[in-house]
Amino acid sequence: MNASTLTAIFGISAVVVAVGILIVGGSGQSSSEPVTPVEHGKRLFRIQGCSSCHAIGGGMSRGPDLAGVINRLRVQLDTTAYQMQTEKIRKSDPEVYNTYAADYATILSAQGDERIRYWLIKHLENPRFDHPDGLMPTFRHLTPEQTDQLIAFLFTLQ
Repeated sequence: MNASTLTAIFGISAVVVAVGILIVGGSGQSSSEPVTPVEHGKRLFRIQGCSSCHAIGGGMSRGPDLAGVINRLRVQLDTTAYQMQTEKIRKSDPEVYNTYAADYATILSAQGDERIRYWLIKHLENPRFDHPDGLMPTFRHLTPEQTDQLIAFLFTLQ
């Protein structure tokens, strides 16, 4: 075989292999890119710096350990418990209470996981809405989709 024939065969072979890789690999996304809301949320947890204050399942942390956070929120947001918490805010800081009274009412009117989900949305927007002395920064810069993704991840931490 002459050199031009070998070059043509090599070129065609390279194209066939490349097409095969694209067909088998399919998505064009690298395997490290998140594809589900939970994976996006886990990535947001990391890149937003949440792990600098919150551990998951032990270790040193400034904020609460988030292992089991959803189960703890079920107890914390129980109607009676949450009414008592917001009543303390009403008495100790009426301005904060009046600012967020509609949010407290919405949380109390929601049922089940929707109550937790709404509370998490408000908490990420402004953690001091029902914990005036808290140290957590606000995450108002997150889009609604990013907030939903982060919450989807938190729900895996039952």
